[in-house]
Amino acid sequence: MKAASSPGLVLKAGNVFFRYRNVLFPTMFLLLFLVSAPDSLLPGSLPKNAFELAGVLLVVLGQSFRLLVIGYAYIKRGGKEGKVFADKLVIRGFFAHTRNPMYLGNATIVLGLCLVYQSLWAYAVVLPFFLFAYYAIVVAEETYLSARFGAEYDRYIRTVNRFIPDFRGLRSSLAEFRYDWRRALRKDYGNVTLAAMTLLVIEARKGMGGRRLLAGFVATIFFYCLARYLKKAGRLSSSN
Repeated sequence: MKAASSPGLVLKAGNVFFRYRNVLFPTMFLLLFLVSAPDSLLPGSLPKNAFELAGVLLVVLGQSFRLLVIGYAYIKRGGKEGKVFADKLVIRGFFAHTRNPMYLGNATIVLGLCLVYQSLWAYAVVLPFFLFAYYAIVVAEETYLSARFGAEYDRYIRTVNRFIPDFRGLRSSLAEFRYDWRRALRKDYGNVTLAAMTLLVIEARKGMGGRRLLAGFVATIFFYCLARYLKKAGRLSSSN
């Protein structure tokens, strides 16, 4: 189904979510921290620990996937004046195997954080909200891309899934690139910091304290400051 045939309300919601996408994540998790206690859903320490471990692994997997995507073929779809905008159509790298790998990584991170938090509000409100928000944003972006790039984009959506990746031929897709770790770090150090800080705040909310938690906060802040310094100093510059 083409993006142009998507429901109007979803499209309108997607445009709103896109405009405020940078505040959605911290706002929703702040509300979660205020209205719901962690570890309030599952009895016993064994299932809680298993869910927490699975959640941490999903957060790491989702963030690592984002860094891989950005390092191989970056898509400049950051918007313009709060609206969806793209200056070119990117269909190479991971984008040749799923049309929205970045949102796939985001959804994996959110799922992981909800598993770590383990509350009814996380599963019944926060996770569904983000899944809908990402879907709506994708609808808004695809509607724009279909209008801007026409037949070229229509051919693309007929051959590549919207979300579910098909990794057949991935090695060939990436063979033309050299991984640009500078670009990956330059573009996504903020997201890495946000994901790590959210995990640490969840652990603090659960009552974890002491040196491990303090070391985690210090290491995360140090990483952010170092990455920002390197970016501002031009040490993370690359050709893209």
